Amino acid sequence: MTNTLRAAARSLRRAVPACAVATAAVLPLLLPTAAQATTSDAQLYVWATGVNVRDCPEVSAACPPIQGAQIGKRWVTAFCQRQGTEVVDGPYRNNWWVQVNAGGPIGWISAVYVRGGDNDRPVPGLSTESFCH
Repeated sequence: MTNTLRAAARSLRRAVPACAVATAAVLPLLLPTAAQATTSDAQLYVWATGVNVRDCPEVSAACPPIQGAQIGKRWVTAFCQRQGTEVVDGPYRNNWWVQVNAGGPIGWISAVYVRGGDNDRPVPGLSTESFCH
């Protein structure tokens, strides 16, 4: 082996561990972790009583309320929101629905019953991505 080849081999052996260390340091920043996957989760307050939880974001015979799943005046974990059937309650109306877990089954409630939003607008700060739990 010539001196040039030996020098190149030594340089390569030193470069590979340095590259591996750099990759190991950067890789966690590029890959989502479980904590990052739930950063869109939010704690929201449901201001009404007897709010039905549904399997889908709509009011229809095809999507009845989940048996025994109602929410009333409490904080819930919300995952995301989507548009669906418009719900009207007094001066409030909204076609946005929020996927929640209130200690029972995960399901959908109308954004009408969530504190902090405006009529026919999504709940501020909550993901509108198509992926939900």
